[in-house]
Amino acid sequence: MISLPVPLFTAAVLAYLAVRAVLLADTSRMVVALVALCAVQSAVIALNQHYGLTYLAPVQPVAAAAIAVFAYLTFLANSVRPLQAVPDGLHLLPPLAVALCFFAAPQYLDTLLVMSFAGYGTAILVQLRRGSDSLALVRLEGSERAVYLWRCVAGALLLSALGDILIGTAILLGPDTVRPVLVSAYSVVFLLVIALISLSETVARPAPSEHERGPASSNSKTAGPQHDDPELLEKLETHMRSSEAYLDPDLTLRKLARQLTIPEKHLSASINQATGENLPRYINRFRIGHACKLMVEGSSVTAAIYASGFNTKSNFNREFLRLKGVSPSAWLANHKPP
Repeated sequence: MISLPVPLFTAAVLAYLAVRAVLLADTSRMVVALVALCAVQSAVIALNQHYGLTYLAPVQPVAAAAIAVFAYLTFLANSVRPLQAVPDGLHLLPPLAVALCFFAAPQYLDTLLVMSFAGYGTAILVQLRRGSDSLALVRLEGSERAVYLWRCVAGALLLSALGDILIGTAILLGPDTVRPVLVSAYSVVFLLVIALISLSETVARPAPSEHERGPASSNSKTAGPQHDDPELLEKLETHMRSSEAYLDPDLTLRKLARQLTIPEKHLSASINQATGENLPRYINRFRIGHACKLMVEGSSVTAAIYASGFNTKSNFNREFLRLKGVSPSAWLANHKPP
């Protein structure tokens, strides 16, 4: 009976996930590239550590550094903003530096990899410091879950940096045979975590308006309203009631800011200061109100959910309970017309 090394089996699983994502055509190219890169890295680990193909040794650290870069760029492209040649092209430098270090100064290779993983993990966490308001390209309904999942990705990168330190320490203190086992085991876990989280629908599918053009931008240089400007909130309230923008299940911070010709950060900060809520919860108040109106008029709960801008029943139930204090069915029992 032929037994495959765990990293090679992992590579096959990741390759299958990447091919499946391509065939289904519902995943961004950045996510597919990240999962494919994880598959390549796992295969390289297997071939190098278990089959003695040592000429692949330079590929292993370079691919590891590239995974950290791709994880961060995927986060930006799917959640924050479209990628730009400048400054995002500069992120090619870490893998190049690792390649040069492998041949010119291998004693610093582990340090460089630790810095790369720790740096990109920290960069994602810093970007997420404003919570769901940081994710301008994510559907408002799923933005809070996306924050959690991307924090998990950042945590995986930081844990990988810590893992490299522990592996290096174990190699110094233990026998030479410990290296293949530790590297294989830790790398497999890390690659699977990154790939599976990245394939989650919440983080893998940016809203269709991702590349929508419009007059407003988070990088707008024009003077925007102050965070506590009551005119902005009045404008937003009027827009919500006149256009019913909250009924759009693909509504994002960027799309709403462009509809109002208001910079994204000003919009989210104004809502936070005026209402004490983030934008997703503010929008969900309108959606729940609309759903209640439909249910009182005779619509079923399920019909009201999808007619009010929600994509999932679970999120609707959670928000309904938060705002009304009871389940939709219990609320409806007390609000049926006579």
